[in-house]
Parts: sequence; C-alpha cells; structure tokens
Amino acid sequence: MKSVWQLLCAFCCFHMAFGQDTEVKKNLNPFKIGAHTQVRMSSFSNEAKSEEHGFSFSGTPDMGVSVYIPASKKNAVGITADITLANFQNTYTSGSNKVEYTRTFNYLMLVPGINFENVTFGIAIGLPMGYHRHNNATDVAEEEMWTFLQSGSATPVTKTGDGKAGMNMVIEPRLGYSYPVMNNAGSQLNLNAQVGLMLSNVFKEEYYPTANLQNLNGTMMSISLGVQYMFAL
Repeated sequence: MKSVWQLLCAFCCFHMAFGQDTEVKKNLNPFKIGAHTQVRMSSFSNEAKSEEHGFSFSGTPDMGVSVYIPASKKNAVGITADITLANFQNTYTSGSNKVEYTRTFNYLMLVPGINFENVTFGIAIGLPMGYHRHNNATDVAEEEMWTFLQSGSATPVTKTGDGKAGMNMVIEPRLGYSYPVMNNAGSQLNLNAQVGLMLSNVFKEEYYPTANLQNLNGTMMSISLGVQYMFAL
C-alpha cells in the first residue's frame, strides 16, 4: 500500500510539473519566421518650383521574409527583422508645359525593428537595386538629361542621368501597427500598416551636377499596407 501511495505521489508531482511547463510554453510567444507582401503610396518632396509631386501607388507589391524573436515572457516585446524587395514610385509634372513622368525606385530593404504590443518601429536600410523614368506623355522609358553652363565656359553641357549608379543608400525610420487576424498553434496571420520617411536624399549629389539642379533632389514619404504570415518554430 505504501508503494502504491508513493507511486501516486510521484505521478501527481510529475503531472503538476509537466502541466506547469506546458502552461509556460503556451504563454511564451515562440520564435517565428515567415513571408510578407505590401503595397505602397509614396510622395517625393524637393525644393524645385518647376515640379509638382503627389502621392503615387507603387503598382508592384513588395515581397520579403520576416523574423520574430520573443523578448518578453508576457509576449509584450519582440525583436523583428525584415528583408524586402521594395518598390517606390513618384509621378510628377515638370516644366512649363507640365509633362508628366513616373519614376520607379527599387531597393533591397533590411529592416531591424521592435514590436511592442503590436506597435512596430523599425529602421529600414535601403540598398539601391534599380531606377528608371517613364514619360507618360509619349509612353516611353527615357533617361533624364540636363543642360547647364559650366563655370568659365560659354558652351552648354548636356548630362544624362546614370540611373541606379546615381541612387543613394537610404535610411528610413518606420512606425506601424501589426494586427493579428488569425493565430493557430503559434502561427499567425497579420495585417500590417506602416508610415516611413527617408532621412537621406534619393539621389547622390553628383547626380545633379550644379547647385541650382540640387533643388531637384529630395526624399520620399510612404504609407504601406500589407499581410504577413508567420510560422511558429
């Protein structure tokens, strides 16, 4: 009888310990990895009086992978990291005849960040991947060209833009919200919204060769909406 009692006590202790361990694991937000996609509205801002800019829809959605690392037992804080092929568009009118152009900027975005109770903050580092401009009036892709006078010369010089080579690496702080719409065994489907503002000019200074052309350079603000699916590991 004593042996049976000891066996029952041992079983109860084991069950309690296992139950507590299971409950702790339930309460811990697991490490996750997944994929995301989003669309963006962008606005280019500069000091050129000859150009008019507005918000432009990116058209091609961003695609990338995401990582989430829990940093709090109460699921309040997590470390995030995204790698994204990002697309920014800028539609604007230029010149006295108001010709409309659309510029497309492509970046590989590396975005470390933090998630605090679904509010997200990250710093995006954008590595230039491509650039082109489309003349909406003639429906053709074309290079940007500038004619200007160099100091001490009476002959105008024409310079052609060099696309990707003229783009800066950009830094873009982002603030957003990630709303979970489904949670199944730790895996999660989120709706994401973010606002970002580039701190650096889109083009390198040498892309615009004179001081008066520097007014054409500028930064971009963007608003993005998307979905993200994370697998629990």
